[in-house]
Amino acid sequence: MNKVRLCDIAREAGVSTASVSNALKRKGGVNPDKAEEIRYLAARMGYNVGGDQERRRMRFMMYRKHGKVVMDTAFFAQLLEGVQDECRRLNCDLMINHVRAGDDISHMLDMPLLLLATEMSSEDLKPFKAINHPLLLLDSDFRFEPVSSVTIDNCEAGYIAARELIARGHKKIGFLDSALSFNNMTDRFSGFEQALRENGLAPFSRVKLEPTVDGADRDMSDYLASKPLLPTAFFAGNDIIAVGVSMALKRAGYHLPEDLSIIGMDDMPMCRVVEPTLSTVRVDKQRLGALAVSRLIDIMEGKTGVLRTRMGVSYIERGSVRSL
Repeated sequence: MNKVRLCDIAREAGVSTASVSNALKRKGGVNPDKAEEIRYLAARMGYNVGGDQERRRMRFMMYRKHGKVVMDTAFFAQLLEGVQDECRRLNCDLMINHVRAGDDISHMLDMPLLLLATEMSSEDLKPFKAINHPLLLLDSDFRFEPVSSVTIDNCEAGYIAARELIARGHKKIGFLDSALSFNNMTDRFSGFEQALRENGLAPFSRVKLEPTVDGADRDMSDYLASKPLLPTAFFAGNDIIAVGVSMALKRAGYHLPEDLSIIGMDDMPMCRVVEPTLSTVRVDKQRLGALAVSRLIDIMEGKTGVLRTRMGVSYIERGSVRSL
């Protein structure tokens, strides 16, 4: 922090604080000779003029590999809102880019990078590891890569969901997985499986579905056509899958939660409007985005090396789970 404040410089220069701010940032509205005088006075008083001129900046890159997880949903809208609000609060200039696998990103590696890595694999990460600026991954944790990240505690999420179902008397519990593999879903299954194992249980089934509402509905309908044995409850890897599966189950004649209970993941707005309302594991999306910005700035300022942060989650009880 500067010991000398803008109001101190303004008092010495006989101008307003706004004029001092504009002069230091080399904006218009101040006579050029007066602006030069203000900058000279500020430097003589010990104010970090260069630090004020060189605003922090970062790039937020939203990476899509196939676009079936990173979509225009409330989850990513709220995540982006958290990033923007925190940049605004910390006076950090933000550039936003939407890229797809295969795009030329070489010209975008010119500043600290916050990379939405939800759909990425270690192979996809390779071009970004050569960046000569601070890099932080958002919403995916590559534990064996020397890269900083901010993620949900996905293992905890799966663990909490399974624990809640077990507490309600369920022993035959299945997992609704994504047919497109990504790190978050893998970690959710790991936590889910651990909670079952600690209670002498094993996953009753693991059904892989396209992670879109229509895709999950279609794939679940195909699965039900084979007349499988069903569990008494499912944990869905995200709310979108949970809603698609619920549609397929109801169309097949099942009643929720009387015949089958479901817990989702993310706490999307759709959870409150489907019938029955969807019990889910809540993620504070805006806080996740804000936390990522804060951590990247810590790295930019040399306060930390490689840092992996996992944000906790919580269970939200609604109408899609019954006790046995």
